[in-house]
Formats: sequence, structure tokens, C-alpha cells
Amino acid sequence: MPFVPRSATALKGRPVWATYAPNPALAAHVSAYWMVELCGGSHVIRTLPDACIDLTIDLARAPTAYLAGPQRRAKNRHLAGDVHLLAARLLPGSARLLGARIEVLHEDWTPLGRFVKKTEVRRLETRLGRASSTSERIGVLEAFLVDKLLNHVVDVRLSRALQMIYEAEGDVSVSRLAAATKVSLRTLVRLFETWVGLSPKRFMRVVRFQSALRAFEGPASGADLAAKLGYSDQAHFIHDVKELFGATPKEIQRLAPDTR
Repeated sequence: MPFVPRSATALKGRPVWATYAPNPALAAHVSAYWMVELCGGSHVIRTLPDACIDLTIDLARAPTAYLAGPQRRAKNRHLAGDVHLLAARLLPGSARLLGARIEVLHEDWTPLGRFVKKTEVRRLETRLGRASSTSERIGVLEAFLVDKLLNHVVDVRLSRALQMIYEAEGDVSVSRLAAATKVSLRTLVRLFETWVGLSPKRFMRVVRFQSALRAFEGPASGADLAAKLGYSDQAHFIHDVKELFGATPKEIQRLAPDTR
């Protein structure tokens, strides 16, 4: 089951944004490429916990590449003036393959040159600056990721645990994960902390939250969603959603069509 998270919603303004599918060869590492453009005015974009890593290129001036770690809860980003960003949303576990120590990677932007050779980053930024269209820029970024990620794999024990969590939409016990992957609870926690940057329990909360975001697009009630996602009651469901999104399920349903 693929993990296709919702990662942002516009609270103010009308940004122009789009998502693009990765080359199938990178599907194990890249969820999507995304682009957002803002022309003047003020905007507020709420970024959401998705357990992913964003490799973001700021194209508003000279292209500059950054890496950001997984968010623990939603954050409001206040933007003004001209903004032009292009990014690759890397799936859980993939950042380490770039050379980033996920346990020390901040939620906010960190220059990519701290994790990848500066000469390679400058080459990437130069080529992005020469590209004249979004498709060309994605091609440049994808070539960089192919060189870094292709033929590299996440720890197989972690991959098995991630797949179980995706299939269960986050509703699975840590002890069951450890048994299925044939590791101790301590080893399982270490795998998640060093590859994903979140504990197994926190990661499962994010996956359940992401499942709820997708379900909000349909007509189901809060009680039905809580039961479907394995919450003991609706109150716990509302608490989780409010902590991770910063709004109640009813408020989110009004925003869902503009959530990417």
C-alpha cells in the first residue's frame, strides 16, 4: 500500500501549487515533487506532519537547496512577497541515504551542503538555475536523486515495519511490529529513530492522522472515522487530530479540498 500523505493546506491567500509523480524507479524513495508559487501579498500555509523529509529548492532568487526533517505537529508558515519553491518529498527512511543523520536534522530548513558534498550541491543549484521550466527543473532534481538513491535500500527490517503500518493505517501495536520484523522492542525503536526521526508510536500516530485526512474527503462521521482508524473512542480521535493539525475534524473538513 503506497503512502501518499497530505502535507500542506492554505489558510490565507491563493497559492499556485502542484504535485508531480516521481519516476517509477524512485517510487520507493520519493512520494512526489511539489511546487508552490506566490506572487506578492501575504499568505499563510499550514504544513502538516507527514513523517517525510523535504528537499526544497528556493527558486525565488539564486536556486538554493535545503533539507528539512519530519514535523511533529502542524506549523503555520507566514509568507509575503514573491515565493517560488520546488521540492522532493522523500519517504520515511530515505533521508539517511542522502547522508543526513535524521536524529539531528531540524524541522526547519538546513542547507543541503551540510549533508551532501558542497561541490555536488553547487552543481545541482547551477543546473536548476539554467533550467527554464518546471519540467526541466524536476528533471535536474530527479537526476540528482537517481544518483543518490537508486540501488540503495532502507534497512529491510524497517521497510517491513513501515509496510505493516501503512497497510494497517497506523493501527498496529509496537509489540506486533517487533515480532513481525524479528527484532527486540529496543532495536525497533532505534531503527525508527535513526532512519525515520520519530519513535514507532509517533510515526503510527502520523500515519493514522494522514489516513483521517484522506477520509475527511468523504461523507463519514467523526465517530465512524474514529472506529475505522482504531481509536478507542471519538474523544481520543479528536484529540489526536487537533494536536497534529491544530484544528478539529469539522474545521478540517472545510479545508480538505485545499489540502495537498
